[in-house]
Amino acid sequence: MAKRITGADRVIMGRFTAQWPDGRCVLVYAKHESMAVVASVAVPGAPAAEGSLWEVAGRHCPGGGANEADTYGRWLLCAGWSMSVMPPAGGLVVSGEPWSVDVLKTAVLKEPAYGSEGVYVGRMAFTNEGVLERAGELLYR
Repeated sequence: MAKRITGADRVIMGRFTAQWPDGRCVLVYAKHESMAVVASVAVPGAPAAEGSLWEVAGRHCPGGGANEADTYGRWLLCAGWSMSVMPPAGGLVVSGEPWSVDVLKTAVLKEPAYGSEGVYVGRMAFTNEGVLERAGELLYR
């Protein structure tokens, strides 16, 4: 069973191309203690993007690395953290809304990056259906 973490910290969301040319998902970035959270949101009624975020990182990182968790984790952390520096056009930021993440992968980095010791990668859900609806709207903008 996957590890589940919960929180109500600030979450930044934006549309993300997970599979070229049209496999899109809603990417989220949040902090959870000393770790970052980079996850996708399952939007009801929307076609699922192909594969997991971990597989997306694998397609973008050079092969043959000695430490896949560190390499893929840093790539995903950069993708998520960059939304906190420059929020995506038409993106969504929510604070104080309860969320949970089913963690599919955990990458503890050799050295901290972007203010985090590592990253939890998985799928995020929100208690508030209104937030989920607003997240879904990101796919169609």
